Amino acid sequence: MIAVRSFSLVLFLAVLSGTLAKFRVVREWNYVNFTWPDSETYQNAFLQQGYIPENNILAGIKYFEGFYYVTHPRMRNGVPATLSRIPAGNTNDTSPLFTPYPSWEMNNLHDCDSLQNVQNIEIDPKGQIWIIDGGRTETLGRSPVVKCKPKLVVYDIKEMKTVFTYTFPENVASFNGSFLYDIVVDDTDGGFAYITDNGGRDPGIIVYSVKQNRSWKIRHSQSMHADPNAVFFKVNGVGINAPLNLASIALGPKLSTNGDRVVINEDREVFYTPISSLHIYSINTSVLKNDHFAMDDGEYQGQVTDHGLKASQTVGMVMDNEGVLYYSLLGSNSIARWDIHTPFQTGQKIIAKDERYLEWPNSFALDKEGNLTILVNRLERFIYDKLDLKEPNFRLIASNVGGMNYLYDDSYSYNNQAESSSTSSTTESEELKPINTGLDQDPYLSPQPEPEPSANSEEEHSSEPSPEPEPSAEPEPSPEPSGSEASSSTAHSTTVSENGSTRPLTASSADRTTSGVIFGVVATITIFYGL
Repeated sequence: MIAVRSFSLVLFLAVLSGTLAKFRVVREWNYVNFTWPDSETYQNAFLQQGYIPENNILAGIKYFEGFYYVTHPRMRNGVPATLSRIPAGNTNDTSPLFTPYPSWEMNNLHDCDSLQNVQNIEIDPKGQIWIIDGGRTETLGRSPVVKCKPKLVVYDIKEMKTVFTYTFPENVASFNGSFLYDIVVDDTDGGFAYITDNGGRDPGIIVYSVKQNRSWKIRHSQSMHADPNAVFFKVNGVGINAPLNLASIALGPKLSTNGDRVVINEDREVFYTPISSLHIYSINTSVLKNDHFAMDDGEYQGQVTDHGLKASQTVGMVMDNEGVLYYSLLGSNSIARWDIHTPFQTGQKIIAKDERYLEWPNSFALDKEGNLTILVNRLERFIYDKLDLKEPNFRLIASNVGGMNYLYDDSYSYNNQAESSSTSSTTESEELKPINTGLDQDPYLSPQPEPEPSANSEEEHSSEPSPEPEPSAEPEPSPEPSGSEASSSTAHSTTVSENGSTRPLTASSADRTTSGVIFGVVATITIFYGL
């Protein structure tokens, strides 16, 4: 019998005002463009549809030593690079071009030694970028291109070289059915990576052991498959209707206190949620590290914790090293935080809410200085081919929240010397019937969007620093390359100007519960820390 420890299903989000800090838009783009080697390369790519601006999107983001590292999943054709970076920090160019990373050559399409389709990444304190490459491309179409196997690539940013590449076996990450979505890194016990497989056929958490140089998958249908009651939701009137399995993942703090001593946390948990779910779950890392629970590709029968209901579906999350979890709430255009040392049903709090500027918060980056950066990408419009390249579609929104990334402590280390792997078996368990049977394409396909009028909201304005001067807007993309310093959209700073008026971002300042759904009163965007 599957043991699921469940807390109260009563949903209660409280917002407590205390110390507060403003979010601000630090980068913004109408469309994605790159730093091309030369004008001829750019022209050829544009004219031969190697670069189709409307088919390029931003998805994952991480920060390391002065740069944001950003992913561009190859959901459609015409995406010349799947991983890039841009300068972080204060700059007059708030819509920079993206530089393919580590190089153009490492982003060659249909070259299985290069990066093919990267959804998310992680960067450890050593400066090693952990890249999950799903292999298949054009995954949003009816016939994805299947040429390369799913793999994990670890690249040393400082040394500018590949540390190792690991290709997943078929029973762990299917050549034709897996969708590697998100990754966290654990440096204990020789080093592990925990990767979510969002695929429709066989979702689960993939575990890679650095020490053993081998992998396995933990499967748990009740918590990792889409919840049939949460497959339909709307973002700004656009309907998403598909069973979307587990995607986002976060790792709890490595260290804990025992009296007056700081010790390794032996009860470290991995937190996760399917996109089509209103629950956050967690599983102990001791389970994930034990390949016994993955024998014969069977179902895990042990304990998984159901922390209770949240307000909406979630696609991105990040944990700080004190145990504070930040996550998106797609249907309410919100960001929430929860201190995992408190009960979820009373501890979760909405810290930011805005229909326009938080339209599909997709990914989070948290650095060692306490800066939280949120990548917003309007994905619900992208999947229906509804992006308007004349207006901003992609934003980075940031605030200092005080906590460091979960990876940062004084003892980050692991041994990457591989051991010989061993095989074992267990009793056969009942074959699981996947909810999304036979769906090999990107799992965002659904019926045509159903537009509905946005709800009116109250706004309270607070004083903010004056916005930086805005550069003039650029025209739509044309087959003429821009210089390496050119921008691809109108840029904004602390506040956002539109038609001559300044409109601040907004946040929820008061909330109530009705039948498990949260409704927020909109005010100036602020992050609140509970007392």
